[in-house]
Amino acid sequence: MVEDLTVRDAMTTAYVGVSESDTIRDVIDVMVEDGDTGIVVLRGTEAVGTVTERDLLRATTGTIPTDASIASVMSGPDPSVEADVPLSDAANLLSTEDGRQLLVRNGDGIVGVLTPQDVITATASLLSTPEREPETFAAPDETEMENAEYTTQSVCEICGSLMPGLESINGQAVCSDCREV
Repeated sequence: MVEDLTVRDAMTTAYVGVSESDTIRDVIDVMVEDGDTGIVVLRGTEAVGTVTERDLLRATTGTIPTDASIASVMSGPDPSVEADVPLSDAANLLSTEDGRQLLVRNGDGIVGVLTPQDVITATASLLSTPEREPETFAAPDETEMENAEYTTQSVCEICGSLMPGLESINGQAVCSDCREV
């Protein structure tokens, strides 16, 4: 069940990485194109930092030109976790860190990222709801219809009386007495 899940079962293997020498403008273009909110900054295959939308917003509203390298605005690399760690341990780490993402390693290399959304998706897929039989309602037979006065009566939405033969007037069920008023 949930306790058997590992980070590898929940992680996202498709992550965006950029070089620390890429410009702020280039990284913004990549983020917009891919629809990502965070990017891993790499030096070769080593993660040296991360860049989020907030980092880029601060950079573009401040004094840093967009042709500066992304290294000038990146933050330190996100915490990392091994791919075979239990998902519950990684979720605890995510909740104690800034909560954005964990870099997932397999030995020395990065193999993916783990976000809070990944944890939720993986655990929700294991939580099944018992299937219920759909409720069916049998139509009343003729004897029941003859003995049930209320089946031909409704409540007037103006006076509140229980009356037969209501008509719809301006979207309201109205009795004959209220129609005349």
